[in-house]
Amino acid sequence: MHGKVTELLAEVLQVPAASINADMAMKDLEIWDSLKHMELIVGLEQAFEVEFTFDEIIAMKSVGEIQRVLEGRKVLS
Repeated sequence: MHGKVTELLAEVLQVPAASINADMAMKDLEIWDSLKHMELIVGLEQAFEVEFTFDEIIAMKSVGEIQRVLEGRKVLS
């Protein structure tokens, strides 16, 4: 997992960075609601200097999907 992604997730979702893994999803965390999701999206867009499509935003409901989208955008390897 990319450090920048982990740091942002930990900050926005208010969880320890060590607890973040690819399987973590919106459905698993009460705090990860639609408002936090958009806060996370904006943070990712700023951190990686990208603008996500609507479909990408909808798809990114888990850490694994966030990673997949960022890898698809060639901002993570």
